Amino acid sequence: MWLEPLSHWLVLSALLAQLPAGPAPATPSLPELIATRHPVFAIPFRIDPPADPARQPEEVQLYVSDDRGAHWQLYAKAPVAQRQFMFRAGADGEYWFVIRTLDRSGQLRPKTIGAPGLRVLVDTLRPAFKLTGQRVESKQVSIHWEIEESHLKPNSLSIQYRALPNGPWQQVAIDRQDSAGTATPVAGDATFALKPGEGDIQIRGEVADTAGNVGFGHAQVGANPTPGPQKAETAAEPKGSVAININPAVGKRYVAADEQGASLPSIPGLPAGERPRMVNSRLFELEYDVDSVGPSGIGRVELWGTRDGGQTWRSYTLDANRRGPLLVNVEEEGIYGFRVVVSNGAGLGAKPPKSGDLPDLWIGVDLTKPTARIVSAQQGVDDEAGRLIISWQADDKWLAARPVSLSFSETPAGPWLPIASGLENTGRYAWPLDNRTPQKIYLRLEVRDEAGNLGVHETTEPATIDQSRPSVRIRDVRPVEQTGSRSVRRW
Repeated sequence: MWLEPLSHWLVLSALLAQLPAGPAPATPSLPELIATRHPVFAIPFRIDPPADPARQPEEVQLYVSDDRGAHWQLYAKAPVAQRQFMFRAGADGEYWFVIRTLDRSGQLRPKTIGAPGLRVLVDTLRPAFKLTGQRVESKQVSIHWEIEESHLKPNSLSIQYRALPNGPWQQVAIDRQDSAGTATPVAGDATFALKPGEGDIQIRGEVADTAGNVGFGHAQVGANPTPGPQKAETAAEPKGSVAININPAVGKRYVAADEQGASLPSIPGLPAGERPRMVNSRLFELEYDVDSVGPSGIGRVELWGTRDGGQTWRSYTLDANRRGPLLVNVEEEGIYGFRVVVSNGAGLGAKPPKSGDLPDLWIGVDLTKPTARIVSAQQGVDDEAGRLIISWQADDKWLAARPVSLSFSETPAGPWLPIASGLENTGRYAWPLDNRTPQKIYLRLEVRDEAGNLGVHETTEPATIDQSRPSVRIRDVRPVEQTGSRSVRRW
């Protein structure tokens, strides 16, 4: 069994003639973890003919584990001629895969599941990037950055600055190694010198994770030295800025309503059936592509926005370098509609939107975390014996599809181990217990909305897990004599 990359596809191949029929080794080696930002991907397989015709496979089965091999679930079955499975991840996380075959005699091979044949990390979230800066002297600027990401791509951190309003972007030299030797430090500082005449400056940074998601941070520093760190434009936001790809010639690129788990709320100014692209920052970037560029080039790129569904429009920003991205800073939470207006070097192009025109892209700015509360945790009885019934309450106007994750710990401070992730917001989950479950556990509930805001609730008192089954046996019998209305025990 081996792995083979194929563009954005993930490949799991099986050489059935070489698979052992017995138990797997006690300490199997794990395959390399593959990271992807795509929640849907293909797992092709190849079956080589076995030497024994009786072992000829008639069916291929794909098993998946979302708890690192503690539990395995049959995900799909396919005939040998199908040659691939399609897998859809319900939530971000690490998934293990194993292929088994059912032969003509009805035997599953291998008989037991040992090591996984494929490990995939599904990561659809961008790294959170917080960037601050201050002018320490008239020609010196000090910056500080903090990154939240568990799977950073080595050497992917880049920081640039430019003099406002439209100076060229210049690279800032940064130390690529932190004290632990990590190639992409999660926090750091740098100082750089400005050139003569550079006053107000804008700073931007970007960093990538191993799945290919890119996080952005921005800061703006004034011309005069400041006594303390100047707040970054993203400092007040929980997750920094977000980049969104748009193409004025193609139009909107947001997730269709029928692909989301939650129903669409009614929002004034938002057309029925439209679902905005949600972000949890007042500061974000819009990347764009321009089609049909002639010999005069691009003369002007301007972003127009509306707050009332296209009844009124105003200009938000001009792209001085005409290459993007457009940096957008909005005033508050809410729904915004945007159009990018482009003209060529001769002044020919689209006109600014007028009253009644609809936006090409809808953006929802949501800075509010979902409410989340664990209501109870009780052991099940009857048909639910051997399970812990966890009940919760969660609410948000823009809940993500399958937004709920549950975890547990033996201490209130963690570390937290996964129970289940990618759950629908049903308010109830029956967790199968086993002999490895501690007798006292604390529970953690995480609820995520479409913008990436995370509501968290942790229990302050532990839940007691008692899986013992008391038994009783009769050890003796004694006769009792009755005298009148009184009973007399005879010893």
